[in-house]
Amino acid sequence: MNRGFYLTLMMGPFNASPVPEPVIEALTELQVSSTVGSQGGFQMKFTLGKNSPVQQMLQAGFFDPRQRVIIAVTVNGSTEVLMDGVVTRQDVTPGIGAGKSLLTLTGLDLTALMDFLDLTGIPYPGLPDFVIVEAILAKYLVLGVVPLALPAAIPVIQNPLQHFVKQKGTDYAFIQSLAANGAVFYLDPGPRPGRSLAYFGPDLSKLIGGVQPALSIDFDASTNIDSLNFSYDGTLSTQYLVTIIEPNTQLPIPIPVPKLDILQAPLGAQVPPVFKVRQLSPVANLDPVQAALAGLGKLFEAPDAITGSGQLDVLRYGRVFKARQLAAVRGAGNRFDGKYYVKSVTHNIKRGEYKQSFTLARGGVGSSVSTVSV
Repeated sequence: MNRGFYLTLMMGPFNASPVPEPVIEALTELQVSSTVGSQGGFQMKFTLGKNSPVQQMLQAGFFDPRQRVIIAVTVNGSTEVLMDGVVTRQDVTPGIGAGKSLLTLTGLDLTALMDFLDLTGIPYPGLPDFVIVEAILAKYLVLGVVPLALPAAIPVIQNPLQHFVKQKGTDYAFIQSLAANGAVFYLDPGPRPGRSLAYFGPDLSKLIGGVQPALSIDFDASTNIDSLNFSYDGTLSTQYLVTIIEPNTQLPIPIPVPKLDILQAPLGAQVPPVFKVRQLSPVANLDPVQAALAGLGKLFEAPDAITGSGQLDVLRYGRVFKARQLAAVRGAGNRFDGKYYVKSVTHNIKRGEYKQSFTLARGGVGSSVSTVSV
């Protein structure tokens, strides 16, 4: 039976190394967040005495912004890297009495380093988006960031004599703009400290991602989470339209964007009725392929009508619960049991305590499967 967890904290200006023991002793609280569509973030709080080693390290710049931070935990013999990022903010709250001051470090994952320098104007003639992303991310290999860029679900072939892509903004902002064409971009830390996977391409996690052990609620001795609740918001069920101009008649033609289940496998058995119809714009000046990509990108961004939120104790669950993967729920009733996509996970770690809050989502009620993995 798992009776504890082990925290690994590494810091440094470039290649992070394990922090001295006084830093671990001063750490009172740690939080790491991972949310689909956003940069990963973290926050750490330390007690700060006037003459403590942490105070001396603070004065020496050990905790300054742009310092690299790697956070990993070992649960049940399995180590998971929760964060590989940099400090972006430092706050000190003076206290009354010895050791009552507080040092708070806030940071983002390594995409923060991709968002510092504006490189507008760099040309990429005749290259598809995924090759452009590979070229951009190559400069971050020295940080252990390994790029994995896949072609778009619907390829776009452009004549480089008529148009070629130029970068606008920072590397991170530019890659995010390319991802708007039916792709996702994120950093996944691990599998070992100092390594990260930078993924760009179609969101395949709902189609080929593994399912984590079931979240069991109201299941007698098998219950392994503290709380779980669900919401069904019908207003989020939206039909999107794209409008293109027919080249011969110059007439606008609205085209409904279909649900592409081959790229986004349904997790619910019953799809909610359409509540809203929305026109995507501007797409009238796009060719059909570009319009289709715009619609595909909107489908991936669209919120799901069924959402769940809850909290679990990692030691009771037996492993680290992860975002951007599928999870099964049982014990919530026929309407809400089944598979969900994990949209966000927040790790809350204190001395002797490791809890996670999470959000789940799917497109409809009822389970698309008859059994789930325990």
